[in-house]
Formats: sequence, structure tokens, C-alpha cells
Amino acid sequence: MDWKIKQLDLEFSLQELTDYFNYLSSSWIHLQWNSSMDNAADANKHKIDGVYGWGIQSNLKDLTVPCPPYHVHKDGTQEYRDTALMFGFAEKIKQAFPYSRQHSIAVHPPGTVINLHTDTPKWIKIHIPITGNDSSYFIFEDEQFVFEPGKAYLVNTSILHGTNNLGNTNRAHLFFKVPADMIDTVLAVKQL
Repeated sequence: MDWKIKQLDLEFSLQELTDYFNYLSSSWIHLQWNSSMDNAADANKHKIDGVYGWGIQSNLKDLTVPCPPYHVHKDGTQEYRDTALMFGFAEKIKQAFPYSRQHSIAVHPPGTVINLHTDTPKWIKIHIPITGNDSSYFIFEDEQFVFEPGKAYLVNTSILHGTNNLGNTNRAHLFFKVPADMIDTVLAVKQL
């Protein structure tokens, strides 16, 4: 894969996504993960104070506990199961991309930095921004991008990438993984 980011031609309702996010924020706090729960050694490599989110799918044995959006596989299996959060907008995503996994939402407050790293080349990510700002960047070694709410992005996470929220507001994304060998199938999805 010789590309970094592809904006998807995917139609969806940003209001429906925002409503889903707001509902999780008000009524599903008991399943919210936060950075203070992360004991992973990799957490020390990044500035993640205040980062929080929800694992919409989990590979943990107990689906009634918060599942961290990051490092999920380190405390579970490779099998992902739906949590009680798989409804509404998230369910539409799963129906449109039935081969996807690790559906999550992560919120990066101002000052959050995820340093450059690579993910497995077998999977790539789709990011759907919920909120953001003009100073919140998705970074590759030589380029930085601002992801706009209301759009969806296919990200080649097999090359060095990271994020940096230099803005004054939170950056919230719904994201999930799709098989790297299914790019043509992913690009063919036009509507949720």
C-alpha cells in the first residue's frame, strides 16, 4: 500500500453519530474506559492524560467492564464480541462493514500526543471524526492531516503514524479496523 489516507465517499448522518456519542457520554459511563485504567507499558510512550473512550466491541472475557480502545488484544483474545454499546450508529457501521472489528470511540483532550508507531499490516483503520479542531492532527513522518467531522477516512496504519491535539477542544473519533486485503470492498461502501 503506497498511500497514507483515503477519504471515503461514505454518506452518513453526523447528527446521528453525535447523538450516539452524547448518549454514551451521558448514559454509558460505566463502560467508559479512561487513561488512568491503562497499565500498558506503551501508555508511558504517549501523552494520554485524560484520554477516554468506549470499546464498542471487546475481546475481554467480561463484556460488562470497560474495554480500552488501545492495546485491547493484550488482555484478551483475537476474538471480538459486541458489547451492549453495539446499537444505533455503531450497528449501522457493523452492517455496512461486516468484516470489521475493534469498533471503538476515543476522545483526545487538548495536549494528547500519540507518538509515531505502526500497526499490523493485516488491518487498516477507518476513522470517523465526531468532534475536532483545526489544530488536531493525524501525523505521518512527513505530513499532517486534519480530519473533519462528517467525513470518513481510510488510514494506512501500517506506516508510521500518530496524533497530536494542539487545539483547545477535544478530538473524538469513532474508529474500527478492516482487513487490508479488502480495500476495494471498503471503498465500494457508499452509505450507512
